[in-house]
Amino acid sequence: MSLACTGRAALATAVVVPLVVALVRGGGPRAVATRVRLSWLAATAALVACGIAVHLRTFGLLAGTRAHPWAGLLGDPLTTVLITLVTTVGALVQSFASRYLYADTRAGRFGSLAGAVVFAMVVVASAATVTELVVGWVLAGAGFVAVVGYRPDLPGVTGCQKATLRALLAGDGCLVAAAGIVLWKAGDVALGSAGSLGEAATRLGAWHPVVALLVAAAALSRCAQGPFRRWLPATVASPTPACALLHAGVVNGGGILLVRLGVLGTTPLAAAAVLVVAGTTSVWAGLVVTARADVKGALAWSTMGQMGFMLAECAVGAYPAAVVHLVGHALYKAYLFFSSGSTVSRPDRVRASLGTRSGARVLASTLAGSAAAAAAAPGLAAGDGWPLVAFAGVSGGVLAWAFTGHRPLGRSHRLAWPALLVLAAALYGALDATLGGLVAPFAGSAGGVLGPPWLLAVGGATVAAALVGRRPGARVRLVDAGGLPASPSRHRHPLAGVDVAAGLATVLAGERRAA
Repeated sequence: MSLACTGRAALATAVVVPLVVALVRGGGPRAVATRVRLSWLAATAALVACGIAVHLRTFGLLAGTRAHPWAGLLGDPLTTVLITLVTTVGALVQSFASRYLYADTRAGRFGSLAGAVVFAMVVVASAATVTELVVGWVLAGAGFVAVVGYRPDLPGVTGCQKATLRALLAGDGCLVAAAGIVLWKAGDVALGSAGSLGEAATRLGAWHPVVALLVAAAALSRCAQGPFRRWLPATVASPTPACALLHAGVVNGGGILLVRLGVLGTTPLAAAAVLVVAGTTSVWAGLVVTARADVKGALAWSTMGQMGFMLAECAVGAYPAAVVHLVGHALYKAYLFFSSGSTVSRPDRVRASLGTRSGARVLASTLAGSAAAAAAAPGLAAGDGWPLVAFAGVSGGVLAWAFTGHRPLGRSHRLAWPALLVLAAALYGALDATLGGLVAPFAGSAGGVLGPPWLLAVGGATVAAALVGRRPGARVRLVDAGGLPASPSRHRHPLAGVDVAAGLATVLAGERRAA
């Protein structure tokens, strides 16, 4: 079997197996174990497809040509990275739910619905045409509304489900309307070709700004930004596996949508609207998260801030940075929700080293080391690649700050472990750059709609809000619409609002481990 055939088989397996998971009935031990095994099979197949895509660059299962398909699945570094992310999150959720929902009589329903959501999101990530993407998008939204309300007997779940349904219906209606205009004016556009997307945008003519605004509304709705923000904090009423599936998977759909549609879903007006709405939400969330007394509520607002910054990256055309952000956030947030039950407060004395000169040196050196490692990637630091370099640098700095806060410098480790931390941050920056470089040729570009420097305004304002919110006076009664009074300091990141990509590295570093 050729490498291309192996890639197609792996791609088909990664897409079809989640559907099989959705069809497995029952909540008994055998059915649960079957769903877990199948979910990990899908994640493994997606990883194989991703490795082959890195080597071959492009392959797929298409009916028609790549430039003019009428149906099919794309296999390139961008789509396979997204598929690997979605299926891995799905497998982690199924594994966690198999223990967390062991005595739940509705566990089988949750497992099947979660499989359906993963299947729909995989379709969104790999769809060859606009029609397929929209169908997968609507199915993912409907599936998650069902997941949120799978336990209507729990307090607050019914109201949460209704709020989620209203918000997602508004966004899905906008995307369906946008797709209708595209089909009317330009036909069923191929998503695997930047030329096809650009040509379709030209064919739309005066309708292009309308389509872009509708797409922006759909992305903002799925990411709980601006006027759509109220539904996301309400979802914490659902059991933890449902929350993890949402915050680590479903809300990423807004970024996936903008990255995959590229220039077709972007105009100066739409990009400015996304930047303003998402940037404002990111700043507000960075302020609110410092005052939440409940762990899951704080995580919900953290997700809102993360998604706001990620959409701002898309608005300025920094799609590779947005993809890296999606991957880091999904892994990081899944871990935090899975460990939320064991989260406990720690004494403030463990943060003593943050204010010392040694702590400041570690912070600065890791930021510089990870940024330098990312900048060393060929061609990445030039032009529009610098946001990813900055992204990697801030990530390394945040990781160092969090790690230092949990482990005050001791005499025997004053030199050794800071040096290892700098090395780890540099390797993490190189990993960010490698992933960003792989997807960059396939992620498209906004073509200078807005300049990347606009990210500085969003990031700076969010950091300022997070730091101001941590001041004792500011946290006395900082309350959101459905919020709780300000809480004592927990072991959160000092830069909680712009914790851009500390995902996998932070998990491996053991942050938020139970005392």
